[in-house]
Amino acid sequence: MTPDEYEQFRHDAVHALTDLNEDCNRRYGITTWPRWDYDLDAGNLVFSDGGVPKVIVSIQVVGTTSNTSHTWMWAWANESLPPGITEEVREVQQFGVTEGLSRLTEPQLTDDEFLGWEMTAIMARIVGAKGAYRCPGDNGFMYVVYKDIYEANSEAGALPKPAPDEGKVACATHGPGQQTFVCEHLVLDPKQEWFSDEPRAAKPWPDAWCAKCDELYQERGEWDDENSSRLKIKLVCHQCYQSLREQEPQTPSPSALLRVGDREF
Repeated sequence: MTPDEYEQFRHDAVHALTDLNEDCNRRYGITTWPRWDYDLDAGNLVFSDGGVPKVIVSIQVVGTTSNTSHTWMWAWANESLPPGITEEVREVQQFGVTEGLSRLTEPQLTDDEFLGWEMTAIMARIVGAKGAYRCPGDNGFMYVVYKDIYEANSEAGALPKPAPDEGKVACATHGPGQQTFVCEHLVLDPKQEWFSDEPRAAKPWPDAWCAKCDELYQERGEWDDENSSRLKIKLVCHQCYQSLREQEPQTPSPSALLRVGDREF
């Protein structure tokens, strides 16, 4: 591939990725959800709102940037990343070898504000990705591409890669679903404050309890045999969990604002 051919290839890839991301925003509202969390071992990225997962994405990592060294590192050269999420970036490396493109075969490159998106667009085109995201970190960004995208309340958007029938529940309203656990007070009156861990890719619907039950939690500083035995827990499917939690009042005080990624909520 000549320099002019590469420039045209790069240009087309960037515009194609822009179109893909715009389509993701139209279909899934990717940029509208105030929180994201990734699980690199599971290879998933979860977008959520008020503790409720909205979109689950399976990802492959393209590379990372460093604000300290001002460099770009391809994911295939980063030994700290789990191998499962760097499998497809090696296709980009091989493409670079075949086409004689050193930018795609050198482990690190001098970074600028556009390089990460350029490399991500090229990978998206080579592997047929459905979109891409830039995850802020303490010292730079991690760029990922989307392989599959699911709405969290869809059948395909269940917990990542569960074993057959693991964690399943038969819901009278929604049919087969994932098991979730909430205190009985939230089932009876979901229009109150919910307490739980933040949703993660491995657990998009974390166990939840009300303010009254949180008093039990605060007595011990954790859930243990003593205080958990005093709870009345209800098993509900993940779709029931979502519809219940969406009724939680969304009135955070200024002091309760959290900064996640590039946004505050």
